[in-house]
Amino acid sequence: MTTLQLPDLARADAGTTLISEWIVDTPDRQDRASRALLREWDELSARFRPEAFLRLSCFASADGRVLLSVAQWTSDDAHLAFVREHRAEMVGRIDREIPGIRRPGLVRYRLAHTVVPDGAGDDTTDLIAVARAEGEPASHAARWAEDTADRLRAAPPPGMGTAHVFVSEDGARGLLYAPVAQANAVAGARPHRLLGAVAGPGAGADGGRPAGRGSAF
Repeated sequence: MTTLQLPDLARADAGTTLISEWIVDTPDRQDRASRALLREWDELSARFRPEAFLRLSCFASADGRVLLSVAQWTSDDAHLAFVREHRAEMVGRIDREIPGIRRPGLVRYRLAHTVVPDGAGDDTTDLIAVARAEGEPASHAARWAEDTADRLRAAPPPGMGTAHVFVSEDGARGLLYAPVAQANAVAGARPHRLLGAVAGPGAGADGGRPAGRGSAF
């Protein structure tokens, strides 16, 4: 089994963190879609070398229905410029290969809090717990993020690594990303396992590796 390195979501050069879900419905389609996504980004990164692209990490939900993508870029403007030029072709190729993928949309996040439990170590896991607060006034998302970080600092779940709490750019959503040793470590959070990652030209010290594959559930 190959265990891939989780992304560093607190890296200083990541001006934006972009998180999206693809609803694929079955484990087989989840696997095929993840391979296609990683292949496309690996090829685009090698061909066009966007210096603002740091890393794309692809995670599988435990129920086999969803792919979660976590992308790090130096800025929103750089990301938007690149996808305006290349996204339609890339998505078209993937949809011809795996028809019927549903894409609720991409959310642009900013890091609000980082929680480092005593003895935290993320190197031995490829499993994360993800929880969200959505569809609320901006003040609620910010409070949710602060309350979530305070709760994890006061009583970190056993086996939790360095956790990150985000608030969306529009202030309407909150998200918790926490490396964990077991799927049910964080109450109310959904487990996802790292399937692979593409390191961009700007990856630098992040240590990401191109288009690797992790273990499945």
